[in-house]
Amino acid sequence: MKHVPIVMPQMGESVAEGTIVSWHHDIGDEIHADEIIVEVETDKTNVEVESPASGRLASQLKQVGERAAAGEVIGMIETADETSEAPTVKPSVSREDSGKPVEPTRTNAAEAVELPAMDENFFSPFVLRMALTNNVTLDELRAIRGTGKNGRVTKRDLLAYLAQRPVAAATVESITGKQRPGERELASLGKVVPMSSIRRTIADHMVQSIRTSAHVTMVHPVDMTHIVDLRTRIKERFEKQYHARLSYTAVMLFVTARVLKDFPAINATVYGTNIIMRNEINIGCAVALADESLVVPVVHHADQKSFPEIARELAELIRLARRKTLKRKHVEGGTFTISNFGAFGSLLGTPIISQPQVAILGMGAVFKAPVIVNNDISIRDQLYLSFSFDHRVIDGAMGGRFLREIQEAVESLDESILAVDHMSSDPGGH
Repeated sequence: MKHVPIVMPQMGESVAEGTIVSWHHDIGDEIHADEIIVEVETDKTNVEVESPASGRLASQLKQVGERAAAGEVIGMIETADETSEAPTVKPSVSREDSGKPVEPTRTNAAEAVELPAMDENFFSPFVLRMALTNNVTLDELRAIRGTGKNGRVTKRDLLAYLAQRPVAAATVESITGKQRPGERELASLGKVVPMSSIRRTIADHMVQSIRTSAHVTMVHPVDMTHIVDLRTRIKERFEKQYHARLSYTAVMLFVTARVLKDFPAINATVYGTNIIMRNEINIGCAVALADESLVVPVVHHADQKSFPEIARELAELIRLARRKTLKRKHVEGGTFTISNFGAFGSLLGTPIISQPQVAILGMGAVFKAPVIVNNDISIRDQLYLSFSFDHRVIDGAMGGRFLREIQEAVESLDESILAVDHMSSDPGGH
């Protein structure tokens, strides 16, 4: 018999893992190739994984609620083909009487995995320093399931653990007197609400981003009076003609896509010690959902689309996101992100970069404020743009020029550019 692995798919370049939502078949069921076999969830979307071969579902190595890294084997299909050897199952590690780690051996997935003895010498100096910085005790480190060689705890394992801590360990210890309190002790502090799988994934991603990128945030005010007046004047005609709302987010996405063409380093991606200047401009737009989760659908080739095209596509992506029917193609390939926290009334925020991108633009709410114009005080519609960028790639001068270009382009937009379905390489009309 041949065993074909079911692998956790790579769902976007910034998505490192997924959570098992449901298995569509039980162990022993007959399955056809390309039949939906398991549903997984990431911080971006739900994905249905198809069977890689026809045969019998031999094992489910990951259960509902468990997470797996992209590329990790989550199950096995047993086929009738006897010409190939069974692939090596992800190894476990065992412990000898000496207490020292031994080489991993092949094991049945159903067997219990025994971890090697863990003391200070078992953990890398980097992990120990990170644990010390975050008040993680040795007992806590021993309890973390390591994914490194011989079961060692990696940086990623520790970051995932820190993101999932329900209450800071030091705080709990000071209140309960215990280093690793149980459920009863935690419940004594208040209602214990487990994170949803998507919330855990978002938390992991945000913590990873803060620890990876040297975040710097700049803020520029934008005079939106002209855009507010223009929108009020043409929004009904625009919606009738193009079947989409003339939203401030669509305006900002349209302008940003064109300005990015002059700033390739801001549209870049970091891979290790390399900076990839992306050929495409694909802008993600953060969408908050009713269950307080967040997804980031992507408008691909945004710099090549007219404003009505962008407005229609953005409206459709938001509709799919709120119905939780986004496909992988809708969330992959982003090179830059816009977050409109102003939709909830916030004037200012400091957004976190979506890895492996190097920058994100935040939009505050449009509000009226007294502004000095030609030495006179005037009531104007204002919006604050918050630009967070990775200082490893982008310096302050470039960040300032980028924000100023967007500001000037928005303030000089005219009706012909927004309302006519044609391409324009100059968002400012000058």
